[in-house]
Amino acid sequence: MIAWHYTTGQKFLAIVESGYLKPTNIDVRPPEKPILWFSLNQKWENTANKAILEADGEIKRLSMQETRRLGGGLVRFGIKPNVLYLGNQLRIKASMSASIWKVLCKEGLKQNAKPSEWCGSLKPIPINKLFIEVMNKDFVWEKVS
Repeated sequence: MIAWHYTTGQKFLAIVESGYLKPTNIDVRPPEKPILWFSLNQKWENTANKAILEADGEIKRLSMQETRRLGGGLVRFGIKPNVLYLGNQLRIKASMSASIWKVLCKEGLKQNAKPSEWCGSLKPIPINKLFIEVMNKDFVWEKVS
């Protein structure tokens, strides 16, 4: 089993440039710590789908196919999950409140994700320590060398 960090081709370039996957600090307020999110889902993590603002002001969650098309492709970085924190252990290590975790889980479930598959790191991970795969035109993951 591999834990995957799912992202777009557009973000892949910046990740390769930096040489690291880094925890995200979006909407993170101290004492909570940023998390570098991974999923045990072996096909795709639905919470990795992007969102767009529609002309009518509504926010629309994109499908995996739409995220792929608008995001310049799909990429995933893999690591053995035994080096990551899983579920509630991750929440505690990140000093995330139970109420925020509950909201994240509820939102994930709305997106057909499985919070039980979520895991993560609180530290950056060098990409040379990760498996890297891209999704091809047939929606099959292929290794990047």
